[in-house]
Amino acid sequence: MAQANNPLVSMIVLCYNQARFVVETLESVKAQTYQPTQLIIYDDCSSDGSAAVIENWLQENKIDCTFIRHQENQGICKSLNEALSLATGKYISMVASDDLWLPDKTARQVEIMEAQPDDVGVLYSDAFQIDEHGNILPDMFIAAHRSLPVMPQGQILDILLEGNFIPGMTALIRRSCFDKVGLYDETLPFEDWDMWMRIAGRYSFIHSPAPSAKYRIHDQSYSRSNRKRMVRGTCRICLKQLRIGDLNADQKLRLTSFTLKLSEHLYNQQDAEVPEILLAVWRATGSKRARWMYRFARFGATFQDWQKARNSYMRLQHMLGLAKLGARGRRPASKPEVM
Repeated sequence: MAQANNPLVSMIVLCYNQARFVVETLESVKAQTYQPTQLIIYDDCSSDGSAAVIENWLQENKIDCTFIRHQENQGICKSLNEALSLATGKYISMVASDDLWLPDKTARQVEIMEAQPDDVGVLYSDAFQIDEHGNILPDMFIAAHRSLPVMPQGQILDILLEGNFIPGMTALIRRSCFDKVGLYDETLPFEDWDMWMRIAGRYSFIHSPAPSAKYRIHDQSYSRSNRKRMVRGTCRICLKQLRIGDLNADQKLRLTSFTLKLSEHLYNQQDAEVPEILLAVWRATGSKRARWMYRFARFGATFQDWQKARNSYMRLQHMLGLAKLGARGRRPASKPEVM
């Protein structure tokens, strides 16, 4: 692809309290072999000096860049929407300031996307996982998050409904996707899974077999330092999708099952918001299981109390079923309805 005819790629760097790693991230962005690019960096009111580190790097490297420096913390979704309002590229790539891009990420991905029809909205790949010192960890990103026999391509909404697996820092997104499905939902604590599902409802996805990034795992990683908040946010995303009403019966069943698993996790962790979440799940899905869990949680019963009651109920239902069928001289054909 001749450089003069290359489409513009807007590269967005997301920073919040990553002074230790942000220079390494910016160097990986600078090392991209592709041109032309538009660089947009925002610092969301870091308290560790990240903004000063970014400014020094920009001055030292004489990089043409739009640097957004927040005086108050806005959150990732609102910050990304601000960055997207300034992005003029045909394609968008985003990277958190503790992750890294491989040098040929943008060039390789643009070449693939330019050969695709317009209904292909997102290209993604796998990512290496590294520790805080940059050492490669055993598992790749996707394998660490989902067990998938093959990498999904095409219409992938059904697979996304069972949980996110796409490494956001590897994605190349067609800018027109945001024009079609809207910007990030600023009521949510994190951005990617909700957006992937919204895009997947309108566009196809394509997988590139070449890993294109390194995902850093450390003590301050959002997924580690805010585990309960992340699970609560995931529940809210599930509920949002269920309330929209665009899912078919099978898709709703998949998402309901996943939402119940998350709710049980929070209940087991004695999360204070569990009654409210379970009530919302019950109302959105009509699930009897959610209804009973809500009632137990509302009156202060522990998750262990709920499990004991549910197991006792299942045993009783099974015994009653055996008695009825035994009287008729038949064996039970199926399990009783789940409480």
